[in-house]
Amino acid sequence: MEKAKQSIRFEAEVGRDGTVSFSKYVGELRLKPGTKVTIAVFGGTISKRLTKLHVTEEEIEAIGKKQFEDRDHVISFLSSQGILKGKKFPPRAGKR
Repeated sequence: MEKAKQSIRFEAEVGRDGTVSFSKYVGELRLKPGTKVTIAVFGGTISKRLTKLHVTEEEIEAIGKKQFEDRDHVISFLSSQGILKGKKFPPRAGKR
């Protein structure tokens, strides 16, 4: 027998009236009617660069909590990783 999924991840859009509609069928969770669920809403989405690095919302949230940083700062930091790799900087004045 196939085990029911514990969670589903997807992106949604806030409508003009402020409501959020699920864009994915949640029947995969095999929840019984009346079952309580927890929903976390994060503003924005993970960039393609971070998605390629397999960064998850859970990791962003965990780093933010440990470092006392908001989500935007954590994403900015993670996105900057490796960006200077292989770059050559011109010599500075006074350095030879």
